[in-house]
Amino acid sequence: MAAPNIQTIDLMATLRDISPNPTSDVTFTFVDESTGKTSQLAAHKLVLACGSTVFMAQFYGPIQEKKDSIPVEDSTIGTFKIFLDVFYNKKVSLESMDYQLLGELFYLANKHYLDTLKDSIVQEVSARKLVSGQVLEVAKVAEKHAHLEKFANALFQICSSFVKDNHEATLEMCNNEEVGEENSMTLHRLLARASRAKPRQSRPPPAPVCNNCKHVPCLDGEKLTEGNFVANSRVSFSTSRSKFKTVKLDGSHVTFVNVDGGHHGRFQSHIYYVR
Repeated sequence: MAAPNIQTIDLMATLRDISPNPTSDVTFTFVDESTGKTSQLAAHKLVLACGSTVFMAQFYGPIQEKKDSIPVEDSTIGTFKIFLDVFYNKKVSLESMDYQLLGELFYLANKHYLDTLKDSIVQEVSARKLVSGQVLEVAKVAEKHAHLEKFANALFQICSSFVKDNHEATLEMCNNEEVGEENSMTLHRLLARASRAKPRQSRPPPAPVCNNCKHVPCLDGEKLTEGNFVANSRVSFSTSRSKFKTVKLDGSHVTFVNVDGGHHGRFQSHIYYVR
């Protein structure tokens, strides 16, 4: 008899929830530039190392980080907290994040080689539909994060799609911006990019159901079997060019009628569907 699973806790979530004491062994510190206030986030080196080769090298590599308090200067504490939550399998709702926050999170994922998180962010951005009031702001976020190519391209793609699909709204945006102003230059660059952008590839329409064999794709040339038999479908014998209409199937025997005449009979094998 197998031993029952007696674990009573979600280890990863528990480790995160009870931080910083008593199990955490690394602290990330942040300084608010406007107030000078210092804030901290506690974590566990082993958890981070298991999720990122960058953290693995930082904490357990040949030239490992000796300090247990690590200053963070390229992220806000809010964004970094979301980033850490990913390592602890806590639910992170990308759908509720604005584009700037997604860019900051993508930067951290790119820095620490979290490809799955990067792909999820790009998929989230690509699935969004813009409205007129968002286009310029999203284009600015894309330009700000131009060094993050996959993220920026996803933003530019949805901006370009809006421009191509909403001519009147685009003309209205142009009319509302003063020439030479920052928004005007961003809009000009966006229009130039949209003119060069390739249209999104749409999925081909589904193949129609064959009127004869009732299958998708058509079974033309396929051998008639008990599994694909359709009454009143047209078939032919491999030894004849004549066409026959199936009537019924009894085991492995097919009852058929000659399409061009009244001849009928039974045949066991070498029958193929025709269009």
